[in-house]
Amino acid sequence: MNINRETTAIVWIPRVTVLLLTLLTLFPLLFVLMTSFKSTQQFLQNIWALPERIEWFNYSKALIDGGIGRYLLNSTYVVSISIIGIVLFASLAGYALARLRIPKAELLMLFILIPTMFPSESIIMPFYIMMSKLRLLNEAYTLIFPFIGWGVPTATFILRNFFQSIPNELLEAAKVDGANDMLVFVKVIVPIMIPTLLTVAILNFGLWGELLWTTVSMSASVFRTIPLGIIAFQTQMGTDWGPLSAAICIVMVPLVVIFLCSQKYFVRGLTSGAVKG
Repeated sequence: MNINRETTAIVWIPRVTVLLLTLLTLFPLLFVLMTSFKSTQQFLQNIWALPERIEWFNYSKALIDGGIGRYLLNSTYVVSISIIGIVLFASLAGYALARLRIPKAELLMLFILIPTMFPSESIIMPFYIMMSKLRLLNEAYTLIFPFIGWGVPTATFILRNFFQSIPNELLEAAKVDGANDMLVFVKVIVPIMIPTLLTVAILNFGLWGELLWTTVSMSASVFRTIPLGIIAFQTQMGTDWGPLSAAICIVMVPLVVIFLCSQKYFVRGLTSGAVKG
């Protein structure tokens, strides 16, 4: 009897834990979705009540009056260019550190990772002063350059581990056929590293919602991305909760679609990129 109880506990405790964590994750999303169909007056009367009637106008107000569609395109442009830069630089750096027999490669990798150990708040002001003196504020590249710099270290670490997991025989066979290091990289390695590249891209898609640096560096810019666009719904007269929630739902759609379409590659790439062997 005790054995059966222990077996039942071992089976159900993880299931209940996963269920609770899933509910905790989904609750904010469902709450925002429900609020997006309410008027601000309904929301303030009872934030937990279901919508009395569906307010589709919130979505049109977010897209047209709030300009969330334009901000969505701006964010897509900034994040796409940033991810391309991260993947390009991290791939070359990771390959060099893993395969080109660079002296003190482990130490160099450590130095590359050190900046990721500092809180972002501690580097914002020095970074802002540097960008200001270079006259690089309030433009699209004000976001792109720092995003690339912040994403490259972790991406380099993941890709370096992936390159180290590739059998030496595969690369040596290509070199026997007369291929140099660059040709080996392009013709042999790139085709098999697609899942890992997708992993790096998804991990850096969080730049989509970067708020602190965007607010500091783009305060006087007409080029606005999603974080600044959502803040615009909060005015001195109060927050327009219905359109604000509708804007958040619109912003979440690309993220959910991208993850659902690439989740199998994400898991495969994360495993091959994070575990050496």
